[in-house]
Amino acid sequence: MGLHFGRLAAAALIAAAVLMLGASGLRAANLDEACGGPEKITCNSALFCRKQVGQCGVEDAKGTCEKAPDFCIRIHRPVCGCNGKTYPNECEARHAKVAIDYTGPCKKAPGATEPKPEKSPATKKKKSSK
Repeated sequence: MGLHFGRLAAAALIAAAVLMLGASGLRAANLDEACGGPEKITCNSALFCRKQVGQCGVEDAKGTCEKAPDFCIRIHRPVCGCNGKTYPNECEARHAKVAIDYTGPCKKAPGATEPKPEKSPATKKKKSSK
């Protein structure tokens, strides 16, 4: 009897959550389904939301759920990911599950400076005793 009651209670909690959050709040999109957009639809964990190039700053941009490639051919055609990191090519960005901002290496932000190398501690000269 206790096990049956526990299952009923769990089912009731799930039903209440669906009513409160709405059915779309609990479901992640699958392969080739729409993602992003004003509804902020996410893809299931095995996929990523691939948006059109240049849509990084567009808050309600829509995309399609895709599987990240398992491996990529080593071709040097750099792209800038939406995370500000340069990837060797589009495949490598998709492998990392990152949308592409634009073709070419990421540009430095205006006013950004290169990190300064750390200075080695100055050596003290010994005073000579005369």
